[in-house]
Amino acid sequence: MNSTEIALLLNNDSDKITRIGEIIGKKIAIRDNFENLNDFEKTFIFIDIFENHITDGGFETFFWDSAGQFSHEILEAYERIGALETASIIYDSFLLFNEIPIPKDKDLRRSILSNLKPDIWESLDHKFYNCSDNIVFLIIEFLKENSNHFD
Repeated sequence: MNSTEIALLLNNDSDKITRIGEIIGKKIAIRDNFENLNDFEKTFIFIDIFENHITDGGFETFFWDSAGQFSHEILEAYERIGALETASIIYDSFLLFNEIPIPKDKDLRRSILSNLKPDIWESLDHKFYNCSDNIVFLIIEFLKENSNHFD
């Protein structure tokens, strides 16, 4: 039994996710460098990154911060776990940029963001916060189904 499978035995889903994040986090030697992770671990990390950033300030903050460089990987991660409503909302946020792909370069993203009206994000933030996708359930199921790809 690997440490991810052991973490999945915890009683609380939040504790499971936190513990697995800690396990995967040990493989990340340099911030925002995920070369030591496999695609399954990256899926988990990209969702974790997005959830943390969107909770702290919505879409505008997410794109403004360095995490915005992973926009397309994050969209793919939500699709991979079956969170299709969330993925659709994320894709809608891309359309506000009038430029796809979303630039990886933070300064270029910030330049684009500076030319957008801040209130354009409110509707997407509202949709995201009221989304019916149960991300915790979906990520736990993803982890269970793919536990052999972790550790």
